[in-house]
Amino acid sequence: MKTKFAIAILTAGAALPGTSVHALPSQVAAAVHVSVRAARTAPAAPGAAAAGAGTAVAVPGATVAVRGAGFQATTDARGVAVLRGLSPGRHVLVISAPGFLEAAVEVEAVNGRVTRTSIVLDPPPVRLRGLVVQVASRERDAGATVLETASLPPGVTDLPAALERVPGATVVRQGGPGAPAVLQLRGAGGDQVLVLLDGTPINSPLTGIADLSTVDLESISRIAVIPGAQSARYGPQALGGVVLLESRARGATTAAVTAGMGAWSSAETAITGSSGFGDTWSVSGGARWRRSNGAFTYDVPAFRGGGETTRENSAFSHGGGDFRITRRGNAEASLRAHLSDIERGSPGTIAQPSATGRQRHRRYGLGVTVESDGASPASRLGGSARGSVQWQRAEYADPEPPFGRAYDTRTRVRRAELALDGWWSPEAAPSSREVLDLRFGLHAARLDVESNALTSPEVGLDELGAWAHAGRGWQLRPGFHLDLGASLRADRHDLVDGVTLSPAVEAALTRAGLALDLRWGRGFSPPGLGDLFFQEGVLVEPNPDLGPERVRGELSATLAQRWSVGPATGELRATAYRADLDGMIIWFPDHRFVWSPDNYDVARRGLELGATTDLAAFGRTHSFTAGAAWSEVEYAGAALEGQVAYRPRFTADLALGIGLPAGLTLTPSGTHVGARRTVPGSPLNALAAYTLFNAGIALPFELGRFAGRLELAVTNLLDERAALLVDYPLPGRGWSTRIRLGTAR
Repeated sequence: MKTKFAIAILTAGAALPGTSVHALPSQVAAAVHVSVRAARTAPAAPGAAAAGAGTAVAVPGATVAVRGAGFQATTDARGVAVLRGLSPGRHVLVISAPGFLEAAVEVEAVNGRVTRTSIVLDPPPVRLRGLVVQVASRERDAGATVLETASLPPGVTDLPAALERVPGATVVRQGGPGAPAVLQLRGAGGDQVLVLLDGTPINSPLTGIADLSTVDLESISRIAVIPGAQSARYGPQALGGVVLLESRARGATTAAVTAGMGAWSSAETAITGSSGFGDTWSVSGGARWRRSNGAFTYDVPAFRGGGETTRENSAFSHGGGDFRITRRGNAEASLRAHLSDIERGSPGTIAQPSATGRQRHRRYGLGVTVESDGASPASRLGGSARGSVQWQRAEYADPEPPFGRAYDTRTRVRRAELALDGWWSPEAAPSSREVLDLRFGLHAARLDVESNALTSPEVGLDELGAWAHAGRGWQLRPGFHLDLGASLRADRHDLVDGVTLSPAVEAALTRAGLALDLRWGRGFSPPGLGDLFFQEGVLVEPNPDLGPERVRGELSATLAQRWSVGPATGELRATAYRADLDGMIIWFPDHRFVWSPDNYDVARRGLELGATTDLAAFGRTHSFTAGAAWSEVEYAGAALEGQVAYRPRFTADLALGIGLPAGLTLTPSGTHVGARRTVPGSPLNALAAYTLFNAGIALPFELGRFAGRLELAVTNLLDERAALLVDYPLPGRGWSTRIRLGTAR
């Protein structure tokens, strides 16, 4: 039996864009205010505030980091970032922003005082590598949430836990550490969310789903989650949203080591480093390993007989590494190689547990990126070329399953891609406050699949897409700024008849700290190979007549207000959306109890509320983040009615960051998930709502020329026995401890 689940949830653990994030609070309170501006002769960043009659504009969304200390913050709409809790003395601040050269400035932090400094970023622009380049400067305007992994709180040790902190998202886990985990956004299925690692999809070619547990968090530096239909830019499978994962890449000489252990015999270690050779060459890379026996106890539901037992055959081990070499000059070129290997048990459901099921996933590949910006007196023109080849191998086997016949499924995948991107913007006069931005690209991919799970042992698929985006900004009057943008993409996909057009239109109006974002767009997702051609098994049949899943016209509106009162700053945010989905692929049994997929129309609408506050009090920095979401995902046809199975209508989250003496930071949090229907088209046997509480504490320290942090965390603090999916229990109370140690020069 195969079932697709989706749950809409608002998680408030992540700092909202534009707010400060503090990775390693210091033992002595000092504050530094940094004003980041861009020379007016450079193309202004979208949403940048005008700088009066001067020759510079504010740069919102720039990252200000303290070299070698782990502190960092993000500039707000005024281009101002605040770093609190620095130790007294001189520090080097490194300022980076998409579209500008990295810059550094030295400041002196004085205990009990506020130090103010400013810096102007200069062209030529430097963009992020891969597909991130095209959206990096507009992520915050598009409603994206950007997470810096160095700033995640204690207890967040894997990618699924990090993404659970994103507003409007949930992660559906099938167990404890290392178990399969799938991200879903705003009620869209896991096969409708495209996950890109340095521009390359990690979604399964058979199911269309990206298993987040196969990605090592230690290798990721930044996560950007863009909800809603994004096919106008990213094409197939971006119907529900896009996740952009950016791997670590440093130019300076650095070294870091991480080690940890926790409940269920969990252990981890990671080593990373980088080195620069002059102004031209740099190398970086790392190796990582994690394991856990996963044998947690859980309560058996009364309808399954009651009592308590242990989740056996859920151990996992995950190893991997990556290496990158970069050459900088008039054109920047980089070569990256990566490897990931995860092996784990397949315990099955608690109703039909398996002690012999095993699975293994291997992914390795090479990627080359070349990027160049050409500047002339009248224009800004640039482009990039990215080519990559990735190999994947998945093995599922069980010689003695509890139900049905033994199986040994092996799938091999090779994916080759080429992406050509360009951007052009005329250079405005120094007195002009209008910005024009044009971006365009071509994307081609070839997918070759060999699998004994398909009716045909070999399948080849071709994808071809071309896209363009035009945007312009106007300064309507002092304090008011308007941004308009339109995108269009054409895709030819072997699993979808004809050419698919995906348009999108967006508008953003800002005034001081108030921002209104409106967006309309379309999206599509082709059916997965497994849905179309999966080898017929016991009580399972594929459906070769499936059509693609489509969002015909998604509407969303976001209203955000940033505020500052005395020592407190924060943001209030509300998002309303409607994104009806035609042809959602859902598996149902027929009169013979044979499960098969089919297309069903679904109506989706929802409301998300969020609030975040940073407070400087008693010589410490404190934070508060809260959110709630109401999501209706209902069948729209005549045959079925009500909420789609496993979608809670209501979810809520709360997270605190409390500064304590000696540099300690306490991070309690809670998550509430509402009741969920389990039977398709019926309210019978609904799963009860549950609430989970977590707590962590972090202590920064210095050891000679090394800076480090000790983390302690407890998850599911009250030992709540819950299940997000029926027959797939979540682990009870768990603990972890981790130590990080690094240096830079």
